[in-house]
Amino acid sequence: MKKVLFASTALVAFTGAAAADVTLSGRAEMGIFDTNAVGVGAQFFTDIDVTFTMSGETDNGLTFGASVDLDEADGSPFTGVSGATGNNADDGGATIFISGSFGTITMGDTDGAMDWALTEAGNVGNPGSIADDETSHVGYLGSYLDGAYDGQILRWDYTVGDFGVAVSIDDDNGIPGLSPGYAIGFKYNLDLSGTTVALGLGYQDVDTLGSTVGVSASATFNNGLSAGIVYSTFSGDVVGTDGDHLGIGVGYTTGAFSIHANYGKFGTDSAALADPSGYGIAAAYDLGGGAVVHFGYGKSDFDTVGVADFSTVSLGLGLSF
Repeated sequence: MKKVLFASTALVAFTGAAAADVTLSGRAEMGIFDTNAVGVGAQFFTDIDVTFTMSGETDNGLTFGASVDLDEADGSPFTGVSGATGNNADDGGATIFISGSFGTITMGDTDGAMDWALTEAGNVGNPGSIADDETSHVGYLGSYLDGAYDGQILRWDYTVGDFGVAVSIDDDNGIPGLSPGYAIGFKYNLDLSGTTVALGLGYQDVDTLGSTVGVSASATFNNGLSAGIVYSTFSGDVVGTDGDHLGIGVGYTTGAFSIHANYGKFGTDSAALADPSGYGIAAAYDLGGGAVVHFGYGKSDFDTVGVADFSTVSLGLGLSF
């Protein structure tokens, strides 16, 4: 996303601090979409998003920063106050970090350690769509139980060379009887004659919901092609079933044109539960200057008697500022 300098401060007036910057970025989307809902046809699509990003550095080399996504900061109907500025127990689209030789500590609206380590199928060469059709089908897995309570996550990560490790804790929202969730993740990147290979391994456990372990591998080639696969197994404490998920993604970029496709399927050991699957496609053409034409399509197969399969589609412009 194109960054535009909004404001910057001079020296911060306290000991051990240096200059800090504040930037403002935005994105607007317009087009048409169809969710295939019963009795509902195609509709106009409009969305606008504004993000404030703040950064600074102390005299002894520590870096720190924060960001807030305003379209996620409109508060909760249960609290009646803004999630980002009025409710200190809700991430509200806000992320805060501090980084140094010890690694990086991040709190708020951020990935858990397993999600941080793995490459999702939908993140492989994906130019995106205005309605996220390609990552909204029933076969897609975009989170590994992290943020399951109220979205508040505390993560420490450390990278040295091509290797990275992270540990995270999920806030239990102060609910009696619950325990915080936790996760651990590992990353390793390889450079094979111009082909970048990213490997990931992670484990996540959330009290009452279950646990999951996953691995991923993705490759970015120097001809514009990218591909990846992610596999995870889970134990569901609530329903008492075990299962797995497989996701595959590919992407290709040539000049101003980009295209992406992904497929995902769930499987369980219970005959009473369905094994849903689906696929998504996204294509984009970059007009330059931050304007991009986006197309998205998603197809969902529920594998359940009496539940109809469906598809979603969208077409429009994404405008980055």
